[in-house]
Amino acid sequence: MVTEHAVCALPDDHRDWRHLAIRVQQRSNSGRWVLNHSGFFLTPDGLWSPTIQDAIEFDEQGALAQAAEWAPLVTMPDGSIAADLLNR
Repeated sequence: MVTEHAVCALPDDHRDWRHLAIRVQQRSNSGRWVLNHSGFFLTPDGLWSPTIQDAIEFDEQGALAQAAEWAPLVTMPDGSIAADLLNR
């Protein structure tokens, strides 16, 4: 059974892939999924919270779709996004 997916706007072999990957994680056996980026969870207001209780929950396909939308927008600690890293 799959309980986690990873979505990233960088190619799999890019050295910074792990920094920009969004983890789509199943919450126990509820069938609900959350987005996790570097230990922060996407909330209903579009912010990232360190508290999983604040996370918005999706069905699996909805979570994957949201992760694909967010993947180009998440940042490295220096503020870089995937496009910046690909253009270096």
